[in-house]
Order: sequence, then structure tokens, then C-alpha cells
Amino acid sequence: MTRTFFFLSFFLLLFSSFSLSAQNIREDVLKYTNELRRSKGLPALEMKDGLNKLAQEHSSNMAKGKTSFGHDGFMQRQQAAHKFFSTINAFAENVAYGAKTGKEVVKGWQRSPGHRRNMLGKYRYIGIGVARNKKGTLYYTQVFVN
Repeated sequence: MTRTFFFLSFFLLLFSSFSLSAQNIREDVLKYTNELRRSKGLPALEMKDGLNKLAQEHSSNMAKGKTSFGHDGFMQRQQAAHKFFSTINAFAENVAYGAKTGKEVVKGWQRSPGHRRNMLGKYRYIGIGVARNKKGTLYYTQVFVN
């Protein structure tokens, strides 16, 4: 009984520590994305829970190998975003993997013209997902809505 409790406690602690670090990474992605936007005279993006869920599901699916790395399911995520907004004028997405921190992934996206364009686009809302695969590699998704 004691051994079972120990292992259960260990796995709960491990899971909760990743959840906490994933939340910290998500907040850093928002922070550094908004710093970039402010440096260009653009308003900060507002994070929305519903968009976070869409982004998180995609990151988790990539990390678990349920979908390949990339934009598979983009149109479905765009349609799903309509649950949270009556009108969507624009929708975009950035994905990445391998970066160890929120700052590192945002810097990587800044170096890519398409990803940079999304971060500096005429968007008002953002959702961010972060998931780790079994090898420890982090997968990231940003979704943008206006």
C-alpha cells in the first residue's frame, strides 16, 4: 500500500510539475510575442482560454504522434474557433518543436518571415499550446484570431 501511494504521488507530482512548467512556457510565449508586437507599435494580443484549448489539442496530438508535425487539421481548428467568436475576420497558426523555452520558440518564429508575419498580423486574440513527447521534446502551437 505504501509503495503504491509513493508511485502514485510521484506520477502526480511529475504530471503537475509539467503542467506548471507548460503554463509558465505558455505565459512566456505570450510575453515575448507581445514584446515583439509592442516594439513595432502594435497592440498586445489577449489570450483566450478557448483558443488555448484548440492550440493545446494540436500540440498534444503532434507530441503523441496522432498527427504529423505541421498544420494538419488547420481548417477544423479555424471552424472550431467560431464557437468562441461570432465573427472571425482572420485566423492564422504557428507551430514549432524542439525549443526549450518560450523565449527560444518566439525567437525562432521571428526569424521566419511567415511566422513573424503571423505574430505581427492584425490579430486581437491568441491561443497557445505546449506539449511534451515521451522523449522530452516540446511542441508548440500559436493560433491567432481577429
